[in-house]
Amino acid sequence: MPLLDAHRTAVTEKLEVLLLKPPFSFFDLIESRFGDYDSIRRIFSLARSFNAATLIIESLPPAGIIEEENNDILVRYSDYHNDALLRLSFWATELASDTGLESCSNDALVGYAILKHDLIASNNFDRWHVFEAVFAKYPHEHNCVPRAREYRLTVGDKSFGIEGILYCQQNGLNKACAQVAMRSLLSAVLPESDISYRTLNQLAEKVSPGFDPGQGLSVPQIRGILNELKINFNDIDYCQGDDNLRNALPYQKFAYAGLESGCGALVGFRLAGRELQEEAKHIIPFYGHTFNKDTWVPNAEISYFHIGEGVGYVPSESWTSSFIGHDDNFGPNFCIPRLYIDGDKVDYVVELFRPGVCYGGIQAEAIALNILYSLLPSLYQAQNKWISRLLQWTQKQQVVFRAQAVTAQEFAAHLESLADWEGRKEKHDLPGALARGMPEIVWAVEISTPQLFPANERKLGEIVLDATQRPDLSQTSDFFNIFLFARLPGIYLLGGDIINGTPSFTQVPSGMESHTELFKARKYLTS
Repeated sequence: MPLLDAHRTAVTEKLEVLLLKPPFSFFDLIESRFGDYDSIRRIFSLARSFNAATLIIESLPPAGIIEEENNDILVRYSDYHNDALLRLSFWATELASDTGLESCSNDALVGYAILKHDLIASNNFDRWHVFEAVFAKYPHEHNCVPRAREYRLTVGDKSFGIEGILYCQQNGLNKACAQVAMRSLLSAVLPESDISYRTLNQLAEKVSPGFDPGQGLSVPQIRGILNELKINFNDIDYCQGDDNLRNALPYQKFAYAGLESGCGALVGFRLAGRELQEEAKHIIPFYGHTFNKDTWVPNAEISYFHIGEGVGYVPSESWTSSFIGHDDNFGPNFCIPRLYIDGDKVDYVVELFRPGVCYGGIQAEAIALNILYSLLPSLYQAQNKWISRLLQWTQKQQVVFRAQAVTAQEFAAHLESLADWEGRKEKHDLPGALARGMPEIVWAVEISTPQLFPANERKLGEIVLDATQRPDLSQTSDFFNIFLFARLPGIYLLGGDIINGTPSFTQVPSGMESHTELFKARKYLTS
């Protein structure tokens, strides 16, 4: 059995089934068995929000990465004892006993949590924490969680799966907020679907030998871990930059870019308050966002507050009201208002890339903007009314960009599925032909307008860039070395030679002559 899955698939003979209908009280259960922990209360609150009908509590033997964690803590604290290990699973169906699980499907599983009770007598340490939990985001059409992963667990003697983003909590012994935030996001990125704290700490040890893992990770250690795992990323350490860096490159843009590429972001900030005795820091993972189609910001940004400043385009981030993330202190699946964390308090942000991607979504949009303006002379003679509208919107800086990191196969499948507003589809062989000429993964920078994007969730097309080559951002001519093609209503424009500094484009007709649906990731949950 793989080490990384053993704690989820461990089988126990000691099992308790509780029906949750009134007058059953989660408050009574928590206070009598666990004490007062915000994270545990949040787990039970999520179960209630899904109208969970049954709770199954299993007492587990330490296995896999939990057994590994116990051994690592024991090396540091000779009187350490893992006093209890419970797996809680919540079910939408009333079950009189665990035998009813045989007729349950994955849909009946609301969520699960593994709770761990650690004791160290010499340190007066007596604490429960949530080793991990997975709950799907509650159903809402404007809550977007790209590429959530499925986690398999055994309850009773039957295997179940649940889709979500892994939540983990620190214990201050072998892991702090940085390690649990990294495990949360990396479990959705790595092919193994998880990573152990021992591995994270061993990689961090290479950067800072002899460090205390209970105190968390430094910026160089986070970078070292990602580099060792061959995960590309963009990050900004605002403490090492100019004071204007926070305004010039706000953390929200990097966080959003990481979400839309499907791998998430880490945001580290300083705590504030009169009672702080010394500087304290915290880091949390973001893995999704909300979408507010009625927000005023995108229109006002250009029309009222940046008149004539050459903004160039409207980022799709403008319609984001909140990020969705975990806070290991309080629990999983919180909405964090996009502008709530004061930029002056943010010290560090990391945008994680999908495997194979070599540069970030912010850079992709900047390159796409440059290419779009280079394309315009080729469009002036077009007879398509949507092209005419695009030319007008470009002049008024009312073009919306949304960068998506997708594989060639994902893009081809998306193109094959599309139909324009009048129901026209793309020519049968064209998506496959395009995919054969594309690298393994690309940036598809979707082009829309402030009317189409929020209300219809539709677009005019895409500018497609090679994501596997890192461009020289100081040389605009280098942008065309990674440009593959642009798809617009009625036309494709393929990259050609650059003559006397002016790019040329080969035109290919498209079967779709008006707007089409936005790209939705393969595991994109409107949940």
